[in-house]
Amino acid sequence: MTWLTISRRRAAGFALLAAALLGLAGCGYTRILRNRLPSPHRVEDFENAVRFQYEAPQAKHVNLCGNWADNTWCGTQGTGRFDQTIGAMQDADGDGIWEIVIPLKPGRYMYKFAVDWGIRWEHDQNNPLAEEDGFGGSNSILILH
Repeated sequence: MTWLTISRRRAAGFALLAAALLGLAGCGYTRILRNRLPSPHRVEDFENAVRFQYEAPQAKHVNLCGNWADNTWCGTQGTGRFDQTIGAMQDADGDGIWEIVIPLKPGRYMYKFAVDWGIRWEHDQNNPLAEEDGFGGSNSILILH
């Protein structure tokens, strides 16, 4: 075998490996694009109602935590302890999309999603408005008029 033949085989091998990796990564990207959820938005369920949605198919429990009076970051701001009953979201049909509708008057709010009883806190990937949280992450921002 000549050096040129070996180089071509290596190049073909690298090309196959790259294609396989891109194919695997592409599946994840198409899932993200396909399942993009809307940012929190007003709904007509009741006065000042806002719907929040979060995709977490593997989660056992998800909470909406924020800086409004009825929530106080799922109790951590007031008592210092996470309260799993505050802001508990539902996934009634088991599709991995967790939802909650809450009343919020016009104002500026910060929020996060607490996954599996507060083990992991995540900002809203579908909301581009965010600011640093002081702990190395970010809070999502919601402005209601």
